[in-house]
Amino acid sequence: MKKAKAIESRATRHADTWVASVPQHGVYGHGRTLRALHSNLAQGLALVGVTTEITLVPISPELERLRRAEAAYEAALADAVTTLTAHGGTPRDIADATGVTTARVAALRSKPKTRRPRK
Repeated sequence: MKKAKAIESRATRHADTWVASVPQHGVYGHGRTLRALHSNLAQGLALVGVTTEITLVPISPELERLRRAEAAYEAALADAVTTLTAHGGTPRDIADATGVTTARVAALRSKPKTRRPRK
């Protein structure tokens, strides 16, 4: 069996079943749960001699909206930490004000600021 690099597969819901494919290996899978789908894909890949890590990415309009909201929250949190830090806020005060842990504040403070593309 050959060890391939990690595979990412998009999973969609059809009625009461999750489905996904790994077209580069000609493998398709299904399952009532994401775990069952993952197992089914792993078995299918093993049949064609591929053993690797499989990452399922569940896709739906609602999940995409949730991912966008999460990304917007992360950007707003980083902006708040940056601004509060610039105004002399202590890590504890910033954590209390934003509702995150001081470890999270420290991680955001040490992260280099990246420019976000304009829409």
